[in-house]
Amino acid sequence: MPRHLSEAQRARAIAKLEENWSLTEVAAELNVSKCCIFYIKKRWQGEQRLQRTIRQGIGKVSTENEDNALVEFINHNPFETAVKAREETLFPGSLRTTQRRLKQCGFKNCVAAHKMFLTEEHKQRRVQFANEFLQGNEFWNNVMFSDEKTFQSSKNERLHVYRSRNTRFEENYTLSTTNSGRFSVNVWAWISVHDPGVCWQINDRLTSAHYTNILENVMLPSVRQVFPENFVFQHVRNFTYHKERDGEVTVVSLGGRMVKEKMLKVGFLPRIRHAENVSIQV
Repeated sequence: MPRHLSEAQRARAIAKLEENWSLTEVAAELNVSKCCIFYIKKRWQGEQRLQRTIRQGIGKVSTENEDNALVEFINHNPFETAVKAREETLFPGSLRTTQRRLKQCGFKNCVAAHKMFLTEEHKQRRVQFANEFLQGNEFWNNVMFSDEKTFQSSKNERLHVYRSRNTRFEENYTLSTTNSGRFSVNVWAWISVHDPGVCWQINDRLTSAHYTNILENVMLPSVRQVFPENFVFQHVRNFTYHKERDGEVTVVSLGGRMVKEKMLKVGFLPRIRHAENVSIQV
C-alpha cells in the first residue's frame, strides 16, 4: 500500500467516483484504504483541488540555549537520568522530548561499563613493567601466573549512563568495581604457556597458614612437573611470606622488586587475570 497517492492517481479516483463507483471499489482499485478515498472525495467536493495539504507541524518547544543547558548538564553528570536533567535545567519539553533532544545531540543511554579503578601510581607502574619486560617469548615461556578467585552470590546492579559513541571505557562513563557481597566458593589457580596448571578449591578461610600450605603442597609440586629448573612466579599482589628450607628460598616478599633465586624468581607484577579466567572456564 503506497504512503501517498500521486496527483494522477487522485484524479483517477475522482473519475471513478463520478462513474458511480463506490468508495470500497475505488480503494480496492488503487490499493489504498477506504478512508483515503473518502478524504480525496471530500477535498474535491469542498475545495475543487487534488493536492495534499502540507502540514507544517508545531514549532520547536526549546531554544538553542535550553538545548545547550541540557547537554552541558549531561556532560557534567553522565550518570543522571533524563528526568533529573529535565528538572535541573527547567527544560520546557516533555520527558520524551528531553530524551529525543539528547539523542539528537549524540548522547546514547547505555549500560555503564565496570572497570577496575587505577591510581596514577598504578598506571605508571604498569607502563614501567611493560617497558622493562618488553622481551621475546624466551622470558614469558618461563612465567607461571597465579591468582585467587572469589565467586560471589551477589551481583552489581546495572546502571545506565548518557554518553556519545565510542566512549564506553572513558573514565567519566565507567564505574569503579569493588569487592563486596557474599561468596559461594573460593579457588586458587596457576597457569602457564605450557600447561593450564592447577585449579584448587579453597574450602576454608584463606589464612596465611592455608596459603602457605597451598604454595608448598599444591603449587610447587605441580609447577616442578612443568618447570623442572628455574621459572618466574607471578602473583597479582604483594605478599609477605618468607620461608627457607635446605637453603632454598620458597617465596619472598619483594615490595615491587624482582630477584633471582636458586629455584624460584618472585616478583610483583600488575594484575593479569590469566589464572582467574581459567577458574571461570572450569
